[in-house]
Amino acid sequence: MKLIQSTLLATSLLGITSANAENGGFLFKGFTGDTPMDQAWSMFNLYKNEDNQILQEFSLQGRLHLQSIYGESNGNSFNTSDYKDSGKDEGVWGNDIEARRARLGFKSKWFQVFKFDGMINVDTDAMDDSGSDTLYKDLYDLYVTYAPSDAFNLSVGKTKVKFSREQETSSNNILTLERSLLSNLLFPGELTGIWTSGKGIKGGWLYELGIYGNDRSREFTSGDGGHIVLAKVGYDYAERFGLDTAVASIHFMDNSEPGYDEPSDSQYNPSASPKFSRSIALTNEITQGRFGLMSDIYVASGENTAAIGQSDVMGITITPSYFIAEGLQLVGRLQIATCDDFNDLTVPGRYETLQPGDDKGDTYVSAYMGLNYYIYGHKLKLMNGIEFSQMGDSDYSGFTYMSGLRFSF
Repeated sequence: MKLIQSTLLATSLLGITSANAENGGFLFKGFTGDTPMDQAWSMFNLYKNEDNQILQEFSLQGRLHLQSIYGESNGNSFNTSDYKDSGKDEGVWGNDIEARRARLGFKSKWFQVFKFDGMINVDTDAMDDSGSDTLYKDLYDLYVTYAPSDAFNLSVGKTKVKFSREQETSSNNILTLERSLLSNLLFPGELTGIWTSGKGIKGGWLYELGIYGNDRSREFTSGDGGHIVLAKVGYDYAERFGLDTAVASIHFMDNSEPGYDEPSDSQYNPSASPKFSRSIALTNEITQGRFGLMSDIYVASGENTAAIGQSDVMGITITPSYFIAEGLQLVGRLQIATCDDFNDLTVPGRYETLQPGDDKGDTYVSAYMGLNYYIYGHKLKLMNGIEFSQMGDSDYSGFTYMSGLRFSF
């Protein structure tokens, strides 16, 4: 932890001392921009000068996502207070507001071709398990990228492993308050590894290939849990069809040790690795004018052993959106997930498992309807949504209402 904090501090100081008063950025130009919102957010861009051969950019980045929920299933209700009482009291302010995400970090560009970015998860009650004051909970990501061109980037460090289009979309920009069941079920976490990526190849082709240690650690992967390999290939066809944006891709993920559970310490309790040896996602996202549509199709091979007991799963998630007025967006989502064996699916674990009764089954269907209000784009927005869900062959059939504020820079 001390090494991480020292690295972040040293990078911040170096970024500041490498600048001079003739260059751009908040430290030397103050507030800039055409609107009060532009000016407020300009304070996070501390320095920018593409002509400086050492340091071209140094900015702060972070996010604070707040939300509250209420749900019912078969006559039983649950809310944010129940989530707090389930052992998540550290992340709930009072009884009704969950600090869903709190992160702080930096991003920078060096020597024209290197990027150095990092963020920590902030301890939202500002206190560790021993009662000492701290803002540091764990390292979210920290990596260096060599980027001589759009067609070739090479990165090493800790990062979020983005399997599926939903996971590729930042939590700052997702249109629903929570991601879908299969997106989260197949998500391997923030892992340490090396990866390469590129885009704009021969008019629109893109790719990514990476290998990561398969253990979710507070800082960097120990390498004890095998490996994750993630490969992607896609095509940007927006220009070909006259669309604002349009990207289709296929993702393949191999897990050498499904279900690996890293021993936790007193301040970090990670989720186990997904219980699937191989996973495939077919993704597509388009936007045109006010309309948007994102879809993911999932197929995954479960580790159906006595120790893990996970059968194969498959499903689809479709998320349409439409701006009904300036800054006001209507969002829908349909998700269907199914598995080969009875009781191998569980309702989304963050909230729906708070209801009493059986929450496992073999077919999950849900429909989401939401309304997002953009105060300053994705950097400041209000989100409201209600999701109706049913798990086949279980006691769960109900709805969850969610309301939240998203702030990022």
